[in-house]
Amino acid sequence: MNRIQQNSGLTLDRTLLALCAGLLALTVVYPTLRLLLTAFSSWDWEVVRSGAGLEATRNTLFICFASVVTSGIVGTALAFLVTRFVFPGRRPLAALAMLPFALPPLVGTLSFYYILGTDGFVPRVAEIIFGIEGFKVNGALAILIIHTYSFYVFFYAMVSAALEGMDMSQIEAARTLGASRARVFWKVTVPMLMPSLLGASLLTFMTSGASFSAPLFFGNDFPVLSVEIYQANTNFQASEALTLTVVLACVSLLGVLLFRSRRKPGGVASKGVPREMKSASGRMAAGVAAWAFIGLVVTPHIIILWLSFVDHQAWQAELVPSDLTWKNYTAIFTDPAAFGPIKNSLWMSVAAALATLAVGLPAAYLIGRAKPGSRAIGFMVMIPWALPGTVIAMNLITAFNDPWLPLYNTVLILPLAYFVRNIPLFTRMVSAAVVQFDGSLIEAGRTLGASRFYCFRTIIVPLLAPSLLAATALVFAACLGEFIASILLFSPANIPIAVQINMQWRASGIGSAFAYSIFLLIMVTATFLFSRRFASRII
Repeated sequence: MNRIQQNSGLTLDRTLLALCAGLLALTVVYPTLRLLLTAFSSWDWEVVRSGAGLEATRNTLFICFASVVTSGIVGTALAFLVTRFVFPGRRPLAALAMLPFALPPLVGTLSFYYILGTDGFVPRVAEIIFGIEGFKVNGALAILIIHTYSFYVFFYAMVSAALEGMDMSQIEAARTLGASRARVFWKVTVPMLMPSLLGASLLTFMTSGASFSAPLFFGNDFPVLSVEIYQANTNFQASEALTLTVVLACVSLLGVLLFRSRRKPGGVASKGVPREMKSASGRMAAGVAAWAFIGLVVTPHIIILWLSFVDHQAWQAELVPSDLTWKNYTAIFTDPAAFGPIKNSLWMSVAAALATLAVGLPAAYLIGRAKPGSRAIGFMVMIPWALPGTVIAMNLITAFNDPWLPLYNTVLILPLAYFVRNIPLFTRMVSAAVVQFDGSLIEAGRTLGASRFYCFRTIIVPLLAPSLLAATALVFAACLGEFIASILLFSPANIPIAVQINMQWRASGIGSAFAYSIFLLIMVTATFLFSRRFASRII
């Protein structure tokens, strides 16, 4: 390789490094440092040591740990059941177990509100059939139920993958040596699953701390940090909002310290296969449990679809709504103002996904190929991953509500927030594919005289196309359903669909809110399925 080729390679790497470092410093590092400096300069010790702030901190920690426990029990048990045994309903259960992952947080919370909340089906059944008035599920219990439904998927997905690739010879050796099933489980199986369990626990802990929709709807008497930050910011209590933002960031980082795994997953050897249950009663019980679980998983989706046809003015005291109408859907397409939020979400999600692609691809290339400066880029990329959406929104408010860069209250602030929130997801997915990329292809192209940029454009990008499409689609889907940052940053000119759903619901437009929810659910699910198709072709 001659000197000209070496210089062109260095030029490309340095160009990509400068591009990524500059953009990430402006959009990620600067807002984070600006918020920290502003928060410490106006620190409010009173809100941390007493009052709603202290209670919110305790409640947030409780919900985070409790969600890890309940989601871990449900998800891990389901993973063992599906991967280790054959029983009636196993295939539908395995296919539908991931369904909560495609349910946007706000939409899922709204569906649970009409299952468990004041106007929900469970309270109506208690009052009309059993004569129990005022029954409702609220506070910590309701939040925990929603979190368990939403986050057990982390444990199910990660533990299932670990079980399917587990080295069964070690378990068989332990059984051959006379160890009981219980001892083998605790001494062999659990240690082999520990990286997956810790990874799922970390995701659950951090997502629970960042949760906003469930506490907003069900946590009136159970304050948590994300909602307290939103309320303080809405009431122009800047010092309180900034102080609680730093506290929430510390709670999230606590999860990283507690659940970080230093052990690599074990290698794959003799793969186990699911075995048929010998007991007829066991097969029947497993089948009944499987179909009951499927019923629970699909119930929120059925509620969303059903209530999207409801005439809310006619549904008062009935147990279930009987007056159904199409007008909730027709109004969205006949009224330009009603269709506006869908259009806003689409263009902002596309803009954020393209920006993530433009920055995340070179960042993933630098990280995956371990180029000079890649560690700094990796650190900057992963900062948003460790911060809840409320913290990221407050970062942007603090940094860009400034005369020299006045992006706050403009239509650009939401796409920017979507970009910052999803750059870690995109970069991690694509960098994993870059690591597996055969570098000899680049060297072959360079030997034939092609420039480094030409090789990057004609060899690397086409071969990474499945990963790029899958990651971009996931980012697009996440942007469509984003609610936490949206409600803090939206302006009247760019109301997204999630904020419109919340506004419609609070204006008693139940049918309209759920009609919007159906459109959001269809778009998110279709995008998720699209990403899954290309994810299976990742290098």
